Parts: sequence; C-alpha cells; structure tokens
Amino acid sequence: HDGRVLATSGRSIDIESAAGPGMTRIGRLPEPPSAGVGYRLQTTAPYRSLVTAVTGRFPAVNVWSVDETTLLASVDRWVFRSSNSGRDWTVVSTLPASSPPMGVLPSAVCVTDDAVYLGEYPLDEDATPRVLVSADRGKTWTTAATIPDVRHIHAVQTDPYTGDIWITTGDRDTDCTIGRLRDGTLEVVGGGSQSWRAVELAFTPAAVLWGVDSVYAERKPIHKLSRAQFDDEHPEPETVHTVSSSVYYAETISVDGELWVLFSTAMEAGADSTGPDTQTVHSDGATVVAASSASGFTDWYELTSYRKRTTPADRWNPRGRVPTANAYVFLESDPTRGVFINPYNTGRDDGTVRPIPPRAFAAHS
Repeated sequence: HDGRVLATSGRSIDIESAAGPGMTRIGRLPEPPSAGVGYRLQTTAPYRSLVTAVTGRFPAVNVWSVDETTLLASVDRWVFRSSNSGRDWTVVSTLPASSPPMGVLPSAVCVTDDAVYLGEYPLDEDATPRVLVSADRGKTWTTAATIPDVRHIHAVQTDPYTGDIWITTGDRDTDCTIGRLRDGTLEVVGGGSQSWRAVELAFTPAAVLWGVDSVYAERKPIHKLSRAQFDDEHPEPETVHTVSSSVYYAETISVDGELWVLFSTAMEAGADSTGPDTQTVHSDGATVVAASSASGFTDWYELTSYRKRTTPADRWNPRGRVPTANAYVFLESDPTRGVFINPYNTGRDDGTVRPIPPRAFAAHS
C-alpha cells in the first residue's frame, strides 16, 4: 500500500515503517455488534494467544490495498473498509455464516480499474458461494455471479495480459474448476478432477500455471496450460514440475527480461474432509519454488522451506477433536524490490516478512 508492505497482526493493521525496518500500527478492526465470543477467541489478545498455543497459529484477518487511501479487510463473516489508509473501519458486507476465521482466502479479492471482486469461501456444504463486485471501491456490493455445485471459491484474479477475471474453485473432483467470469456466470476452462484443484494462478504471456491443492495426492503437479487451449473443449495441461505438499499461493516477477513464477506450498496438519474415506496425508513442508521463462518453466528451484510449528494438539488429540493449523508461506511481489515471503505457523521465522531481492533470481539465470 503506497509502496510499502501492508500486514495484519490480530485485528491490528500494520504498514512498513517509512523511517526504517519494522512495521508501524495504523489502525485496528472493530468488533461488529453481532460478533460473538468466537470472534474474540480468533482475533483478540489474550484470548487468541490461549487458543493458538494449543492449535497453532491460524490466519484470521486479511487486508488488501484498493487505491491510495482505500483498504479492505475480511474477518469471519465481515468485510471491512477504510477510506483513510487503515485508521478507521466500517463493515460494508456480510459473508456466509460458515465462513472461516479469515473470511475468504487472501487470493479471493481482485482489484481492477473499474471494480473490486471478492469470492466467498463457505464451509457449509449446502451453501452456494458468490462472486461479489463493488463499483465504488468497496463501499457497496452486489452479486456478480453465483457458482452452484462447488464448495467454495479459492481465487478471483485478473489476467494481466487480457483483463479477464479468472476464478478457481474446489474441493471434490466435481467442485474443482478453473474458469473465467463471463456475463454473470463462470465459463469453465477445465475441471472435474483434482488436476484442476487450484488455489492461486500464475499468468504468463503464453500460458497460465497452477499447482494442485490435494493433500492426499502423493505428488502434487504444477501444471501449465497454453493460452491456445483456453477455448478447447478438452484442454490438456502440461505437467512441468511436481511437489510433495499442496500448492496454495502464486506470484510472478520480471528480472532482467525473464519472467519468474513462484508457488508456495502448505504443510497441512491433517486429512482432507472432502477426500476419500481412507486417505494418507502427504505433506512435508511449507516451501517456495520458482522457475523462469528461460527454461519454459521446466527448471524449478527451491528458494526456502519450513516445517510446521509443533503444538500440544499435534502430540495428543484424541479422535481429532481439537482443530490444528497448517503452516503457510504467503507471497507478494514488487517489480523493483523483489518478492516478500511471510512464513506463518512455522517452526522458524514464524510471522516474519522476508525479502527476496531481484539479484537472488538473477543468480539462477
């Protein structure tokens, strides 16, 4: 936001200090009048610290920059808006009752020149997720599309080369789709299997890439689909790499004329509730991998890797009654400063924001 890293800590909104290293607190999200004790347990000290000491740290607040002064945030059932760069906040929309602690995924808000889009993430199997749209920078919201027969929306993104709005959904085979928003509906490019179970997409001039988010698959492919196949009836993505943990977040950055694609995996704490009755969890690290256009995105490098932070619920959890948190690596890129990584619920560097400068990518060219 305004050229500086924007972050959350509990319900506090922080921004990179202009005076030097570190973050400066700029505001705090309010507690909606209808919020219950669960809201305080998830977001407010000291209650949150008591919960996460047992479960591990789970993300509960997202924040996005819309323009020079406007921010959006999501927590639980609420979408908040600030018109003064985070100092004051108001509730502008309500999400489904079964939304997770952070409301929607970080990848599910998309800002264009004309509108802001948000994809809902209900956990209730009977809910029908919507893509919401705002034409006034988040003040008011309407329904741009309903997406029936899927569990929830993973990402809403803009293709930087065409301006198309892309959507990814999950989680069962029939729920998994990648497509474009067209005339109020999801025009499916591909779907129907775990191969199309993507969270965040990475766009290049010639293709779109994604990694598979399926904890019970022993190896998770990273796929590349040529733009020439976007309108094919049965597109066939190429597998350019495989990883051992579910792929969540993506970023791209151009360095010395080469485009780099980055994906981060999550080290997941347990089985997939939508997966087979008998399944094995295959998840051994929260890792960042990268490849460049120089190799056609076939030569991949591991930039960093983390293990999940161990908690009491990992050691003793009869019948799995206590929820346990995954480990993630959140990503953001800047054309001049490089890529920022945020390992979260990890055994080391938990909650830090670390830069990977452009020269680190140039070294692999």
